[in-house]
Amino acid sequence: MRGGGGGGSGSYFEEEEVEMEETTTTTTNFNTNHHATTTTAKTLFSFCNDRQIKEKLEANFDWKAYEHGRLVSPTDCNLIVKYEETWRRDGASGGSSMNTAKSLMESSDGKLIANAFLDVFRNVSRREAVERALANVCKMLGDPQLAKVSSEYFMPEINKTVTLSNIDAYKALTRLMLNAKNGWFVREKASFILGVLLSKSESLRNESFFSGEEGEEQEGGEEQRCSEEMQTARTVVRWSIDLLGGGDGSLVDASGGDGPGGTMTIQRGGGGDENHEENEERVIPTAIHALASVLQHRKTRPLARNLGAYKLIAPLLDSEKFNPNSRVQVLYEAALCAWLLSFDAKARKQALKIDNAIVVKKLINAAKTATKEKVVRVAIMALKNILIGLADSGIDDAKKVPSMKSGEGDRHSNKENAASAAHVGGKRDDDKDDEDDELGPIAETCIERESLQKVCENLAHRGFEDAELVDNLEQLAKGLAKRRVVASSWERYLTEVRSGSLDWSPSHTDEGFWRNECSKLTDNNCFVLRNLIAMMSSRDVDPRTLAVACHDVGEFATHYPAGRFLACDLGAKTAAMALMVHEDEEVKAKSLVCVQKLLVANWKFIGGGN
Repeated sequence: MRGGGGGGSGSYFEEEEVEMEETTTTTTNFNTNHHATTTTAKTLFSFCNDRQIKEKLEANFDWKAYEHGRLVSPTDCNLIVKYEETWRRDGASGGSSMNTAKSLMESSDGKLIANAFLDVFRNVSRREAVERALANVCKMLGDPQLAKVSSEYFMPEINKTVTLSNIDAYKALTRLMLNAKNGWFVREKASFILGVLLSKSESLRNESFFSGEEGEEQEGGEEQRCSEEMQTARTVVRWSIDLLGGGDGSLVDASGGDGPGGTMTIQRGGGGDENHEENEERVIPTAIHALASVLQHRKTRPLARNLGAYKLIAPLLDSEKFNPNSRVQVLYEAALCAWLLSFDAKARKQALKIDNAIVVKKLINAAKTATKEKVVRVAIMALKNILIGLADSGIDDAKKVPSMKSGEGDRHSNKENAASAAHVGGKRDDDKDDEDDELGPIAETCIERESLQKVCENLAHRGFEDAELVDNLEQLAKGLAKRRVVASSWERYLTEVRSGSLDWSPSHTDEGFWRNECSKLTDNNCFVLRNLIAMMSSRDVDPRTLAVACHDVGEFATHYPAGRFLACDLGAKTAAMALMVHEDEEVKAKSLVCVQKLLVANWKFIGGGN
C-alpha cells in the first residue's frame, strides 16, 4: 500500500475500497459478492500503514529505559519487546513477519501483549512511548490476518479479564484523542483504533439495534443510560463534528467525570494542537473517517444530525477542494456519511432544507462526475433514501440481513456492509415517523435543475459491473418519475401556495400544468389567485417567493380566458409594476414579464417572451 505522512510525499489514502468489517450476509442493498474477492489481501486503511507509522517503528527505541524509570512494568516491557523483535527479525530476513506475529498473537501471550500496549496508553504520559505503542497497534489492526486474531483483545470486556486497571481501552484511547496537546499523530491513531473497536463491538451493535430506544439525543438523561461503548461512540461523533466545523477537537466533559463516561460537549478553541498547520491536510480525512466509522450505529445518528452533520458534510462532497492524494477517499466517506444519516427520518428532512438542499445538489454532482464506482454507488444510495424515502428504497431487503458476525466467514469488508445491518429485523430509525417523506419545493427544484433523471439515465449506460448499483439507479429513476407526477399535481401546488413560501418546483414551470389546471386558480372566489397577488404586494415575502408569484400570475393571465383582465381587476398589475424596481434581479425580471403578459395579448412577440 502506498502511504504518506502529513506534509510528506506519497498517497495518504489508498484509493480502493475501505475495509471496515467482516460480515456474513445473505442479501444487502448493494453487491457484496463483487467486493469479496477484491478486499481479502488489503489492509484496513492507510491510517495503519502511512509513512509516519513506518518511521516510528523503524526508529531505535529503548523500552527497557521506561522499565528502569518504572513507567512500564517489567512484564509489559518484556512482552512488547518480544512482539517487536518477532516481526522485525523475520522481516529483516525476508520472511513473512506477519505470519510469525500472528502465531505469537494466537498464543497465550496474545491477550497479554494487547494489554501491555493498553497499559502504555493508560499509564504513560511520555509522547514518544505512546506514539510507539500506537504505531504498533495500528500496524497490528491494519493487517487483515493480525486484526482477525488480535482485535478482540482490545475490547474492554476481554481486556478487563487480564488487567487490574479501572481504565479500559475506550477511556484510555478517548483521553489520547481529545487532548490537543498530545500532537496530531497520537490523536489521529487513537481515533482510528477507536473506530475499529467500536465497529467490531457486538454489545454496541446489539444496543444500537435492539435496545428499544429511538436514539434521540437528550443531554444528560439519555446519555447516562447508554453503555460505555455508546458513550464513546457519541464522543467520537462530537470530536469529528468539531474538527469538520473548524475546531481542534478539544471537548469538555460537562459532567466533570472522567473520559467518555460523562457528557462531552464541543467547545471551540481548546488546547491547541501544536502541529495543527503541519497536519492540516490530514484533519478532515481523519474526521470524516472517524464519523463514518460510528454512524453505522443507529443511535449515533440523531446526535450527528443535531450537531449539523449534513451541513458540514456538504462541502466535502466537492472533490476539487482536497489534495489529490486524499480526494477520492474523502469524497467516498462523505457520501457514505450522507447515506448513513439518511436512515434517520429527521435527518432526511433536514437534508432537503439546509441551504436550499445543498447536500442533494452535491450528491448529484458527485454521482455525475465521480470516476470511482464506489463513490457513485454510495451517492446514489444516499440520494435514493433522501429523495424517494425508505418506503421505496428496499427496506424489505434489509429485513433479510442477519446480525453482523466479525471474524468468521467471507470478508465483505466494506463500511456499507456494516451499516446495512443497522436495520435488522425491519427496525429503522424513523419508526415514529411513518408518513411518506415530502420533498418540498426546494428539493424538487434541485432535482429539476440538476437533471437528476438524466444523470440516472447516463449512469445506467456506463456499464457498471455492480448489479446492485444498476438496480439502485433503476429504483431511483422510477421513484423520481413517481415523485415528478405528484410534484405537478394541483394538490401539491395548492399546499405550496397556502404555505406562503414559493420556489421553482416543477409545477410552476410545467406548461401542461398551467394548460390543465389554470382554471382552478379562480375556485372559491379566486382563492389561489388572490393569495398570489397578496404575496406580490407583501413586504415580508422573500425575493424567491415574489419572483415565483409574478411568474404564476403571468402564466394564469396567458392560459386562462380573460385571465389578464381578471388578474388586473384584483390588483396584479399594480403589484407587478411596483416590483419592477425591486433590488433583486430575479424579481425585477419576472415582474417585467408579468406586466407584459397582463398588458399585451401577444406578449411573446415582445423580446422573445424573456
